[in-house]
Amino acid sequence: MTRIKVLGLALFAVFAFSALAVASASASGPDWLECAKGTKGVGYEKGCTKEGGKGGYELKIGVGKGKAFKSKGGKAVLHSVNPESGIDIPVECASFKGGGTAVAPNLVVKVTTTFSKCKALGAPCASAGAKKETIETKTLAGSLGWINKAHDVAGTDLADEASPGSYLAEFTCEALGEIRTSGSVIGENQEDVGKFSKTSKLVFAPGPYLGEVEYAPGKKYTPIVNIPEFEGGSPDILKTEVKGSITGHPGEFYPEGGIPSGQEGTSEQKGEDLEIGEL
Repeated sequence: MTRIKVLGLALFAVFAFSALAVASASASGPDWLECAKGTKGVGYEKGCTKEGGKGGYELKIGVGKGKAFKSKGGKAVLHSVNPESGIDIPVECASFKGGGTAVAPNLVVKVTTTFSKCKALGAPCASAGAKKETIETKTLAGSLGWINKAHDVAGTDLADEASPGSYLAEFTCEALGEIRTSGSVIGENQEDVGKFSKTSKLVFAPGPYLGEVEYAPGKKYTPIVNIPEFEGGSPDILKTEVKGSITGHPGEFYPEGGIPSGQEGTSEQKGEDLEIGEL
């Protein structure tokens, strides 16, 4: 195998929202909204889609009974482009499942995700202590934000719950070495923005959002990353470091601080009947 001097792999760390502010969180963004019982004879009908009538319901910031949600998905592809060759080296997991808890006004906490049948370059990848080909995230958390408020496009910024900006996951791929991912990642919320729903999707669609970046004097490449920031926020993306002979620096995690990484996949979630929006 040709030695890859600069290598990165992204972990698909889904369904995370933060009780702590992450660097790219928007200064003002959407909240979790619930349709709650209010004053009889005023406000909305049940479901808060129609005003008047017998009323008795009100639209307010909240998360219903606060029950945890469940999440699952199919194929998840983890992307990282080698700056020197421009080649993407994916890590693929066949499926994943997890869950978490929404917290008012715009947070989700205690989020965990387990990915199954994970491989890179045809060889298994797994977290320490996990089953073969299984990657487990840390406990994750994050917040909602506007990707494009004018068009009602909202998203979720993902980070490590205990220490935003720290490692979302640490695992080993037999063909590559030890891998750790840090930073955060934004996915787009669908099916519950501007309307109530017990089910929703969180979609991760990476692309060349950063354009060409310089990784060495006079040398540029185009990394694959997710949406780098919310409106009014600052950039914060996934970054990956690898420790293994394939990097040319076998005794240390390399490159220091990691390189930009992206993730691809769709999470299907089921939980409280909530809406993402603003009052």
